[in-house]
Amino acid sequence: MFGTVIIDAYRREEALEMANAIDDLCSPRDNYGWASAGIYCFWDYYAEAVLYIGLAGDLAERFKQHNGILPVKEGSKQKQIEDYFSKNERLGYTIFVQSPLSQPLVHRNRKGYEKFAQEQNSPIEDMMSEQGRDDIKRVEGILIEAFRRKFGHFPPWNNMGGSTAGQAIVMENNINIVKSFCQPDNYALNPIVSRSTIRELSKNPEWAWYENYLHAARMNLLMLGMEYYEALEFVNKNDTLGTYKRMKESGYLGKRLIV
Repeated sequence: MFGTVIIDAYRREEALEMANAIDDLCSPRDNYGWASAGIYCFWDYYAEAVLYIGLAGDLAERFKQHNGILPVKEGSKQKQIEDYFSKNERLGYTIFVQSPLSQPLVHRNRKGYEKFAQEQNSPIEDMMSEQGRDDIKRVEGILIEAFRRKFGHFPPWNNMGGSTAGQAIVMENNINIVKSFCQPDNYALNPIVSRSTIRELSKNPEWAWYENYLHAARMNLLMLGMEYYEALEFVNKNDTLGTYKRMKESGYLGKRLIV
């Protein structure tokens, strides 16, 4: 259940800080924030151009592999990242995240869910959602193919397309999601983009709470084709905590995204 694009950009020496912030927002070991499974994008901070679109069952762990913090795995972009940083100070990084209801089973949460499954006398697979893993494969295919159709080639660090099922259902406006990954100055024009960066949300639980609230409206926008304000009105009808009122009163809806 996708809905929110969260943008940031980091220096080489900030890679671990970024990884920790991603893990804080998208941990596979909790049931709040966002699922660990999602889409990510590396982008040229200066040209505002997509370099790579990928998927991960565990966004934080995959980011560490790409940046050499964990051992290199197949498909790692560590070499490309090192080459980029040899010429540039900052690299853009964006995550396209899902609801925690879409959390799949990954190795970092397996132990905890195995214990719970034993207590419930149920297969561990019944404890988790595999829909989230299936969704990221399809969405990756959609976004890479949307890029290819717009520009005539894959993103520079991608050497193949994604899911053929995703490629088959690309719509013309899907390129707007891809563009949102790497154009932070246009955040106000795209309601699926977070008003705060990855690290800002990690450091400010209230802002993260607001963006989780808005995620529900964004899901309706993307899945049901609602207009954004129609989707927001629908979500606000069930706002028993007064989250949206608090968001407005705090001035968060007027916050400027600075990456």
